[in-house]
Amino acid sequence: MLAKKKKYDEIHRTRIDSLVGENTIIEGHMNFEGKMHIVGTVIGDINSEAKDSLLILSEGALVVGDVKVNHLIVNGQIDGNVYVDGKVELFDKARINGDVHYSLLELPVGAEVNGKLLRQDDK
Repeated sequence: MLAKKKKYDEIHRTRIDSLVGENTIIEGHMNFEGKMHIVGTVIGDINSEAKDSLLILSEGALVVGDVKVNHLIVNGQIDGNVYVDGKVELFDKARINGDVHYSLLELPVGAEVNGKLLRQDDK
């Protein structure tokens, strides 16, 4: 349990380029570079072509749309398909309602994926 807490604290110390706050609702498709942290709600697809892109969804965050990024950390909910070139890290409160296309997947007890898990071969 201590290792999980340490990892969670480390994620929250990561430099964030964009933030969607807790009481914020964004409607529309989003493209970003760098690191984005969502605590609120995004209704629309989220996309980043950057190889160093990181999307973090905190507990209580909601994305209704497809997500395409290099690295994804989820403790909130995604209602849509997920496409990740690198690593998907789910925490115990994570909920994904859609297919997950991944290269590496970390799935703890309590996390939920309601869809297919589709491993991608390295490119």
